[in-house]
Amino acid sequence: METLQQSEKIIAEKYRIIGKLGQGGVGITYAAVDLNSNQKVALKALSLRLTTEWKKVELFEREAKTLSGLNHPGIPRYIDYFQVDTDQDRCFYIAQQLAPGKSLAQLIENGWKPNEAQVRHIACQLLEILVYLQSLLPATIHRDIKPQNIILQKNGRVFLVDFGAVQNTYHHTVTGGSTVVGTYGYMAPEQFRGKAVLSTDLYGLGTTLLFLLTQKFPSDLPRQKQKIKFRARVSISPEFADWLEKIIEPAIEARFHSAKDALSALRGEQQSGINPEKMFKRSPQSRITLIDAQRWLFIKIYPDRFPSKIKGFFQFIHLSYKVLLPFSLILVFFVSLGYICHMSSSTVGLFKYTVADWLGKLFDPFFSISILAIIIFTVFYALMWLCRFLCRIASRLFIRPIKITPQDIQRVKLSGIHLPLLKKSMTFCRIRTKSRNYCFGLFLPQAEKEWLVGELNDCLSKLK
Repeated sequence: METLQQSEKIIAEKYRIIGKLGQGGVGITYAAVDLNSNQKVALKALSLRLTTEWKKVELFEREAKTLSGLNHPGIPRYIDYFQVDTDQDRCFYIAQQLAPGKSLAQLIENGWKPNEAQVRHIACQLLEILVYLQSLLPATIHRDIKPQNIILQKNGRVFLVDFGAVQNTYHHTVTGGSTVVGTYGYMAPEQFRGKAVLSTDLYGLGTTLLFLLTQKFPSDLPRQKQKIKFRARVSISPEFADWLEKIIEPAIEARFHSAKDALSALRGEQQSGINPEKMFKRSPQSRITLIDAQRWLFIKIYPDRFPSKIKGFFQFIHLSYKVLLPFSLILVFFVSLGYICHMSSSTVGLFKYTVADWLGKLFDPFFSISILAIIIFTVFYALMWLCRFLCRIASRLFIRPIKITPQDIQRVKLSGIHLPLLKKSMTFCRIRTKSRNYCFGLFLPQAEKEWLVGELNDCLSKLK
């Protein structure tokens, strides 16, 4: 797009052009002065004559509408939207607060090499802006986060600019819009399909941070299965590298779900890729605990406390005890009360009964059954809890977790074995390392064996 306006030209009798700030996919942005307030503004212009795509006009109008509803210190304040008609053309303009400073792209071009602390600080500020955008109703997705659209002031404060590619989740996320908008290298894979979700902006943020750390365009970095392999080209902490890996995951479901989650993880407020320990996904009913602690891999497989039949018997005892104990106590109480009333009304008198007379009452069927029920169920209940306690002690003493250095793992697979006593074949998990083999999980459900082997192989692929 050619330059629309020259310096010193007056627009709408209100704004005087100072110079050109930049040019994007939708419109050209100029630095201008508001003649009424004498304040500098950013004036974005779109010429109808020079525009061959009506989609750009739609995006320009959408940007103006979006900016008019935003109120965040990290987003330049919206001032005005208007159009100017001439005999040859119609131009649309958006006036905004001028964000002082330089774009990240300009700073890198000028030789700036930020360290990890500076990159983290920029990431936190941008995530706070994205948290605000995603909290709106509907949530707003920028779709074009890149170094050219992030302005850094001398005091370290950042601005997010150029909302020309913005969309809201009501119009496109559900219906799966078909317009591909963004910048190659910084676009999330789903944007090539015309799709955008909350985590789409996170991918753009992650690739922007990689540009700051590596001084290279994301498209120039090596990839494996669409995933950028950057660890060998940066000098950052393992925690921050893990966080970056998660934010630039090609698969939507593997990324942070939202900017709020990513910000909490970066600040260390929740378990995530930057936490020293991260729990792998598993079924809530699973007996497996799989923990990646960066240098070590921990696998804990807890056995069932009891076989299913014994567990069912204990459950029956537990329920019977809770139901029959109160009934037995009530029966004993009323039988005893009846005896006392009968004795007190007799001619012999209550205190004339001998010990033998009282012991004889124990042979009364109702009284005896009640006492016997209390004793039997109390004993069984105590035995049940004793067995549980012993099983817990045994699992602590004799069950040892497998502890492996991920770099030592050579192969993980399922292997078969024939069990003559059970007269059937089963599979188990096998981990081959440089020094020995680990075989485990024989009596796990087949689905859990396959899940565990898959997770371990995923862990290995990330290290390669």
